[in-house]
Amino acid sequence: MSQAAASSVLSAPSIAAPTHIAVSDKLDFLELTTVQGDTIRLSAERLRGACKCAHCVRARIDGVFSERFEGIAVVQVSPIGDYALNIGFSDGHARGIYPWEYLLGLNNPEPPDQGR
Repeated sequence: MSQAAASSVLSAPSIAAPTHIAVSDKLDFLELTTVQGDTIRLSAERLRGACKCAHCVRARIDGVFSERFEGIAVVQVSPIGDYALNIGFSDGHARGIYPWEYLLGLNNPEPPDQGR
């Protein structure tokens, strides 16, 4: 494979990073402001339930993934390059990487594919 071909394979179209990212005072919501100026609020419970890390995907396959995460809190938010966030939760789980496109999709009524 030529270097130009390899470069195009590695550079997927990307969604612009939010202009503002904040965790609510009660740690129960993540707020994102898009480049278009829209504000999106995602509950900690929704975010934890939407984790697509290998551990959570395996738990779904095995039928042992929790259906609810009541009372869960967002305790850490770390950028992953310019394409995603790593979110840590009060249950100690901090393995998931949430790309911008996936995060924005979680705002829709129908959840995106969560690895089921």
